[in-house]
Amino acid sequence: MTAILRTNHLTKRYNNRAVVNDLSMTIHEGDIYGFIGKNGAGKTTLIRMITGLASPSDGNILLFGSPELKEGRSAIGTVIESPAFYPGMTARQNLIVQCKLQGIRDESQADAILTLVGLDDTGHKKAKDFSLGMRQRLAIAIALIGSPRLLILDEPTNGLDPEGIKEVRELILKLNRDRKITVLISSHILGELSKFATRYGIIHHGKLIEEFTENQLWERCSSKDGTRQMDLEDYFLSRIGGR
Repeated sequence: MTAILRTNHLTKRYNNRAVVNDLSMTIHEGDIYGFIGKNGAGKTTLIRMITGLASPSDGNILLFGSPELKEGRSAIGTVIESPAFYPGMTARQNLIVQCKLQGIRDESQADAILTLVGLDDTGHKKAKDFSLGMRQRLAIAIALIGSPRLLILDEPTNGLDPEGIKEVRELILKLNRDRKITVLISSHILGELSKFATRYGIIHHGKLIEEFTENQLWERCSSKDGTRQMDLEDYFLSRIGGR
């Protein structure tokens, strides 16, 4: 399998405290990689280092097999923390601005992406008047400008109602299946994540304590007769010493 992302002994310290500690992870092409951990475990810090918003204290990152991170990051789309867009603009205007920022002259992809994320019927409605779920889909749409090979989403369903969560899940599955986009998604909504992730990594106190596939998860959660004994949340808590 082709590695899209590797981190090798990555460490980030703040005031001599390691927030991410000697972390080595691998994301393969085609993965929907569920990155899970408690609040403060180091998920967002790792994502910020991958995307260039923070510098590692030690270790290194390979993107698409190369240490040339500037080039590699140009093939990444990201939605980190709060969705970023111009609230006084329409969805299409936001995407056109992103095209211009990336030096993309062909603006036709904006309309195709709006259709893809289900915002093609928003017309002249301003982004500030969107529902939270629509705003999240707009943020993902903006991240798709430039046809990224890797999409990084930090808590994309946080605060959404069940309908909004389902819309984001179905969009991620569509991007992975139809556009062949590899996805790294951090979330603490583990019941939802288990519906579509294909591989997982657990981070605890800044350390990656385990990586496993979807099949390996269900093997570990089942008894010898194949009866399901645990779900992802139960397994996660058992690994970090929770209840």
